[in-house]
Amino acid sequence: MIATKIGKKSGVPDNYTRLGEYIAAAEEKDEKLHQFWIRNCDAGTNIEDLNLALLEVEAVRRQKPDIADKTYHLVVSFRPGDQDKLTKDDLMAIEAEYAKALGYGDHQRVAGTHINTDNFHMHIAFNKVHPETLKVITPHRDFNILAKVSREMEKKYGLAIDPGMTDGKERDPNKLSPAARNYEAHTWQESFQRHVLKHREEILEGLEKANTWQEAHEVLSGYDISIKLRGNGMVLMSPDGQAMKASQLDRSCSKKMLEERFGVFEAKQAKPHKKDVKPKRRYKQRPLVRHSNTLTLWRRYLGKRKGLHQQPGLMVRALRNWKMFLLMEAHQDPLAIVLITAHYEALKIVLNKPQISRSSSHNVFHRSH
Repeated sequence: MIATKIGKKSGVPDNYTRLGEYIAAAEEKDEKLHQFWIRNCDAGTNIEDLNLALLEVEAVRRQKPDIADKTYHLVVSFRPGDQDKLTKDDLMAIEAEYAKALGYGDHQRVAGTHINTDNFHMHIAFNKVHPETLKVITPHRDFNILAKVSREMEKKYGLAIDPGMTDGKERDPNKLSPAARNYEAHTWQESFQRHVLKHREEILEGLEKANTWQEAHEVLSGYDISIKLRGNGMVLMSPDGQAMKASQLDRSCSKKMLEERFGVFEAKQAKPHKKDVKPKRRYKQRPLVRHSNTLTLWRRYLGKRKGLHQQPGLMVRALRNWKMFLLMEAHQDPLAIVLITAHYEALKIVLNKPQISRSSSHNVFHRSH
């Protein structure tokens, strides 16, 4: 089972009553209502109580006129065959677990399950405004909460486990793609993807608070990241043209998930008479492996790169990246040999490659010229 928050679309008013009616009516083509219930409304708990319950919910929401987004819409999708394993009491218990985990246990909500061929799913519309305290609750990092509850409910009710979502099989969020590993192996410089994953938690926290595409662009630009359409998906791009799939940052950053939250993709809009804010976490070329003597040679490398157009052809080739520069410098600077050796020894861990001996590294830079 997969639980997905359906975010408020940019420019579309928050209409809880319309959502509640949609859940009760199962309006999609070939879709029909399976089960329905209401929680924490004095009006009642059944479908015939819906109209009064919605009036009750709206009365609470009117106490917070300055809040634009007061609805948390959750969709829980089940696997084929799960429907026959679950009674209405089971479905209500599952819904209650999500509510409790998200902090909505005492909140008003409308819930219902829909059947569409094999696509059995549950809609839950939470009123984010607490009916007594009037506090507006917005869960922090809710995608982790939803995944945790989903795994627990699969186990408790004997449901089909979603491929790739179990603890043993879940994708390592910090694992580099083959392209990023190749970049680091060929340049010995930190890849853009490593830069992004280094700040993953901060970026996701910022995106969770975004309500529009422009706000999402602002969050990403703070880390020197732009997001663009590519093929059928989206990519995150660095200033120097490196790219990674947006979903490699997190499943919640896939094109489908982001467009469900913000609407159809919008490119970043330039703000008239306003300078772009400088990134607080800029992506810079930097050595992948650090050593006590790295800074001296790195400064020399950057200095020579500034005058690249004045260099002879062989030097231009050597200055294409940090690795090539070190191999060239090794002929005349023992410090470069030390750094090459340090890189080869450290890359066993960083790039998960077999360790190369000191004698092998010595032969490599001699064979390269």
